[in-house]
Amino acid sequence: MRKCLSGIALVAAFAAAPIVHVPVAAQDAVQEAADASGDEALRDPSRVPDEDVIIVQGGRPEGVSRGEIQRQARSITVEGDVYDQPLARFEDYLCPGIMGLAADQASLMIDRIRDNAYDFGIRLHEDGCDANFIIMFVPDSQAAMAEMMERQPWLFEFHDAGEKRELLEPGPARVWTWTQPHTRDGLPIAQTSNRASVPTLSSWMAHSRIYTAVRHDITSTIVMFDQGAVRGKSLIQLADYAVMRGLAQTRPSDDAAMDSILTLFDEEAPPQQLTLFDRAFLRSLYDWLPNLPAMTKITGVNRQLRILDEEADAREASRQ
Repeated sequence: MRKCLSGIALVAAFAAAPIVHVPVAAQDAVQEAADASGDEALRDPSRVPDEDVIIVQGGRPEGVSRGEIQRQARSITVEGDVYDQPLARFEDYLCPGIMGLAADQASLMIDRIRDNAYDFGIRLHEDGCDANFIIMFVPDSQAAMAEMMERQPWLFEFHDAGEKRELLEPGPARVWTWTQPHTRDGLPIAQTSNRASVPTLSSWMAHSRIYTAVRHDITSTIVMFDQGAVRGKSLIQLADYAVMRGLAQTRPSDDAAMDSILTLFDEEAPPQQLTLFDRAFLRSLYDWLPNLPAMTKITGVNRQLRILDEEADAREASRQ
């Protein structure tokens, strides 16, 4: 059976810089990046711009159809059977931790992650917990991931060849996710790479066309940033990017009808925080049952956009 991994076990390969569940001392390269960026939120956490307040503007942009939004939601999810398999999400309590950033800056990022998680209905550990959502600032995330694969190959036992190649592709950030299948009622299902001995688990349940027999729980996530790539990015942007990549198994996509924080490293003027689409996607993922087929969550993004629009109208009406 796959174990639930602690923050220490997850990055045991990085012996020179052990990670804990609280922020650690700053690394010079990250601080230099903050100084060079001129971004007050990155240089001085006491002077945070208005973006740190989670403000959601409602409404689907004119000219963007429901089908386009659905295609965008489909394009950012990992490959898989969207009709018979659920999307993975956190079901256990979340505990974010930071490695490679000054303590005050890391605290701001952790607070931002916690605020977002609370907004999506994710349960949160108290302070002092063992991190299961880890953000790392490293000189070379590609090299760090390769080292992790070499020193701890068992962590990648159930990743196929395509997933491993994707983890090592060039880029400013990469995300490693550990998932554990469970029954509908939350019983863990053993996994094995031996196809001749497939694990089974017997339980009683009615046949349903609405939900699946299993769910996929994210138990641990590592988001690695290249230190050089964070130049010019605010802590809010980095925290929200990590949220969009780490609370769901998502990836950047070129098929975008609406803005998304997933384009943080692809555009000259990327979004400053989670966008309307991002919030609708994560709301849909964490809405209702965890074992609904992926397509149900994908099509639910349009519904969440409508709800966000109604909430924005209600806020506006309350100000008048």
